[in-house]
Amino acid sequence: MKNTLRKRPWILIVIAFVVLISGWIFLLKLASEHRPESVAIETIVPDDSH
Repeated sequence: MKNTLRKRPWILIVIAFVVLISGWIFLLKLASEHRPESVAIETIVPDDSH
């Protein structure tokens, strides 16, 4: 196994990218499932009666 990684070091880079992309997908799915509640914003119309 070590001999294979010494001959082909790009395999470690591919594995690192797979782990990184998998982590991002997990975090994005987790964040989308636990979104904060939406809050309606009321606008105030200025009164020109002064």
